[in-house]
Amino acid sequence: MASTLTRNVTLTIELEAYIKAQVPSGRFSSSSEIVRSALRPMIERDETRTMGLSHAR
Repeated sequence: MASTLTRNVTLTIELEAYIKAQVPSGRFSSSSEIVRSALRPMIERDETRTMGLSHAR
């Protein structure tokens, strides 16, 4: 795993409630894991979009 950094984020009440429910459910081990899990598809989508744009030129 790459080295990690600490970042503070502001969440809506609904997002905070979702995170608080997911960790005790056992689906995720930490709130950081939830955020990383949410970011991965965004990164993949952006990389796919970038590759598509470079092929279109």
